[in-house]
Amino acid sequence: MKILLAVDFSQIGREVAFRGYHYAQQLGAEVTFLHVVSAISNFVESYNLHFFITPEARSTEAKVKEAARVQLKHLIDDVRGHYSDMPEPRWDERVEVAGSPGSEIIRISEAEHYDVIIIGNKGYSTVERVLLGSTALKVINSAKCSVWLYRHTDYVTHEAPADEPLSEKIWDNKDPLPSI
Repeated sequence: MKILLAVDFSQIGREVAFRGYHYAQQLGAEVTFLHVVSAISNFVESYNLHFFITPEARSTEAKVKEAARVQLKHLIDDVRGHYSDMPEPRWDERVEVAGSPGSEIIRISEAEHYDVIIIGNKGYSTVERVLLGSTALKVINSAKCSVWLYRHTDYVTHEAPADEPLSEKIWDNKDPLPSI
């Protein structure tokens, strides 16, 4: 089984990384941490202002991608450290730049034959969602594989015994996660 964890660096994105990795451990699945950086040119191109895309803008885009790569490495280190008492699944990391993060997540999931995408129900602010659209909604509506939508809750709906098989468990939030 191949699991694609679509993460941003919001609190919910961190929780997706922790929970998704933990599921991969329990299932013996391969997992990829994916962060998609919105291309700077995305906004400009939508207004047909191609002449504003300069070498400096492309350089800034590369710097943003590298900063995201460093931040993703830190997140993965936190996740792996938190669950170091269990067998480590095969894992990979990717940072991509794309005009539409949702479309890029879908493209990668199809091209590389992922079985499941795990994504948070929301990432950053309302303003960013208005400007960028809902990445989760795009993925849910367009992905050809299964999509697990992670929704943060402050309550536990079911507490399963530790020896209960994973298929019998409801994903709860009882396991404490490190805060940002």
